[in-house]
Order: sequence, then C-alpha cells, then structure tokens
Amino acid sequence: MNNSVIQAFRNQFLNAFGIQLPRIVEHVPTEVLTINGEKRIIEELFRLEDDTMLHMEYQASENPKDLDQLFVDLMWYHLKIYEKYEKPTSTIVVFGPAIEKAEVSRDIGGIKYEVAGVVWLSRWNGDQIAEEFTQKVGQKGGLTDEELSVLAMMPFMHTTGSRLEIATKAVQIANKLDDSGERDLVIRLMKVMAGRVLLTSEDYEQVVQALAKA
Repeated sequence: MNNSVIQAFRNQFLNAFGIQLPRIVEHVPTEVLTINGEKRIIEELFRLEDDTMLHMEYQASENPKDLDQLFVDLMWYHLKIYEKYEKPTSTIVVFGPAIEKAEVSRDIGGIKYEVAGVVWLSRWNGDQIAEEFTQKVGQKGGLTDEELSVLAMMPFMHTTGSRLEIATKAVQIANKLDDSGERDLVIRLMKVMAGRVLLTSEDYEQVVQALAKA
C-alpha cells in the first residue's frame, strides 16, 4: 500500500514540484539507530536509477529549535544510510504550510550539509490550483499523475480561506474524477499527508472534517 504521495507517484510527484532526479526504481524502508540509540524506520527511502539513494523528509513545525533538530537528524540519517548501503544520498524536504522560510543548508566548519530540494507548500497557491483543476476535471474528467500528486497536497497549500475550505475544494475536485481508483487514492493520501505536514490539531481536524464528506 502506498503510504505517501512519493510512494504513490514517485518521480511524477517530484517533477510536479520542480525537482528533477533520476528515476526511482525501488522503495527500501530501512531501520537505523537515532543519535539517542533508539530504533527508527526511515520509511521514505528509495534507490534511484543511478544507484544513489533518495530520502524524503517532512517538517511541520516552524519553531527554530525544531528546524535546528531537523538538520541534526538529517545529517545523522545520511551517515546511517551510507553505513548501510555505501551510496550517496539526496534528501528532499517537504515543509508544511506553517513554514514560510527556513535554512536548507548548514556549514559548521568541518561538516557541510545541504538538502537536494525543497517543497514549500506555503508558497503554492492552493486557491489558484483549485480553479485550474476544477475546470480541467470538468472538461476532461481526469488529471495527469503529476496533477494528482499536486491535488493530494492541495489541502496544505497557501490559501486566503481556512484550512477547511481549501481541503473541501480538494475533496470536491477528487470526487469529480472519472476514475474511482484515482479518487480513492488521492483522498487517502490527503489524510496520510495531513498527519505529516500540519502543525496544529485544529488544522488536522479541519482536513479530516473535509475528507469525511468524500
């Protein structure tokens, strides 16, 4: 079962958000030890066609301490992934709607770290995308895989309305898809991703409320 947008749409998701990488060929979730010695599964780990690795990470909190910890964790995970596979790793971070800016590289002297790409959900206009997709689905009855991956993330994009309103628009578009399998997949992914990129329980509950109408 696909437990995230990247697992479901792979390079189509990356392409939709302007990230070009070699083709994803294998999903390889891997257990590592955290800095504190606890076991953790890196669920979003993939092998690419050029025999390098891709790690996807999601960040909801804009708290500076949490963003600092994100870098520490990512650097540590890179080391652990390399120990396991002995292959270079690229990391893509998806920042939730609460985050408008954040560092994407860190230089601490002997160690330099930079993420390979970022998805800034706060910088995507969910209202505009809703208008475009409503019109396209009304005319053609469907969307491309790239567009479906954007639709799955639409509830978490910038909006002039409430989180409930933008999520409801996304659900309404999904419900008009001719392919029931695509509709069910997008709706399920919206709920999964809500738990990864939304900061407050209020926002999460608003999305869940919209999804209940699907």
